[in-house]
Amino acid sequence: MDENVNDTGKMAVVGNEGGGQVPIAFQLDMNFNRLRHWMKRFSRAVMIVDDHGVILDVNNPFQRLVQLKNHEIKGKSYMQFLTIPEKLELGRKNVQWLKGKLRCGDANMIKTEIQMLAGNDEHRSYHVLTFYPVTPYETIAAQLISNIHLGIVLLDHCQKVIEINQAASEYLGIERVSALGRTLPEIFAETGDGQPDADRLCSFYSLQEERRWVEVKWKGKGITRNLSMTAHPVCDRDQECKGYYLIIENVTEVRALEKQVRRNNRLATIGQIAAGTAHEIRNPLTSIKGFLQVIGHKLRENNQLKEHGYIEIMQREISRISNLVGEFLLLSKPRDVHLRTVNVCQVLKEILPLIKNEALLHNVTVNIERRLSSLPMVIADGELLKQVFLNLCKNAIEAMRDGGLLTIRLGLQEPENKFVVDIVDAGPGIPSHVLEQIFDPFFTTKENGTGLGLPICKQILNEFGGRIDVTSDEMGTTFHVHLPLV
Repeated sequence: MDENVNDTGKMAVVGNEGGGQVPIAFQLDMNFNRLRHWMKRFSRAVMIVDDHGVILDVNNPFQRLVQLKNHEIKGKSYMQFLTIPEKLELGRKNVQWLKGKLRCGDANMIKTEIQMLAGNDEHRSYHVLTFYPVTPYETIAAQLISNIHLGIVLLDHCQKVIEINQAASEYLGIERVSALGRTLPEIFAETGDGQPDADRLCSFYSLQEERRWVEVKWKGKGITRNLSMTAHPVCDRDQECKGYYLIIENVTEVRALEKQVRRNNRLATIGQIAAGTAHEIRNPLTSIKGFLQVIGHKLRENNQLKEHGYIEIMQREISRISNLVGEFLLLSKPRDVHLRTVNVCQVLKEILPLIKNEALLHNVTVNIERRLSSLPMVIADGELLKQVFLNLCKNAIEAMRDGGLLTIRLGLQEPENKFVVDIVDAGPGIPSHVLEQIFDPFFTTKENGTGLGLPICKQILNEFGGRIDVTSDEMGTTFHVHLPLV
């Protein structure tokens, strides 16, 4: 499918006799009888006029379109059937694209695009007008493609973009006008600069006639998306590939949900293990700890202080194991969540002494910011909400090893109708490769951490209908707790 693009961006196709656009070769010499023979086989409506605008011939699709016979059309002026904003420039030899209306036999008007090509033989010059009526179905299809959430890119056989819809332009970060007439490698090279999946895209460039698929992480305008790209060939009746259509789907939310399902499955597995073993572990630990206390008391009485120190170490480790088992139990047993209207300020007021005592030990100052004159009520379980805030504040304080400022910021997030509590520290921040895993069970960067604190917080907030997000840079980390308003 050889192509030439005119100054209006329309495409003329060479030699596509089965239907499509009029061959560009008609701008050159062609025998009039050959033209008439071709016209009768052409699937589009065609009219041939001379330099004076007199209709020399029309084909059957044109007759059906205007609902008239050949003898009712031939020999008359084209202006009796065609209304256009300006008179045709019949003397021009290059391709003209126009918009107008065709008058049918029942006096109805049909909107149409018109391609006009000039030709001549030794006897006369002529002009071939091919009509592309805009039917209601085509209008609906164009609107559907334009507004659909899937990105759609139409390509010719050279991978040049013929058309691109709004969704695809947004996903790839390129304007429609800039994309038209360019190849996929050119567009990907410009908009995908620095993309982490560039190697995977390279294999996608070499489109063949079979269907191809690739999924990549695509960065644009500060947003990273997971884009699924599928290329399908477009073949003619002889199964010859004439181009492609590329479907781009934003699967970011799908992948996030899949990740959440995997995390929930892991938590469920942990819960099942914990439910069956936690009590069995705790019972012998209680006995061991009790006997160690007795032994430690005897060693102290006998002034065996060194051995008594060993007993104290053992008791601390047993207490740590007991705490770990307790956190297992929090994950395993169904909580009795008592949802009610809660005053967040009252919740923070009750736990603030605990937070300040912990902050004092680490040389940290605590500051509370209220961005609203009156704070609305939220739907939550007050006791579990205390556990969430205490855990997040404790993590924030421990992140500031050299002291600093802990900020608890209260405000609203209007579009989502959520109350937001931000826990902000001034620590060194969390590396990006760690940030993606901090809510995974057992993942921890602390020497004595269990990796269960943040997953428990996330699970508690999910039970409220809330959520927790995190942002971090070298200036510090912020945990955003979103709670549903009453």
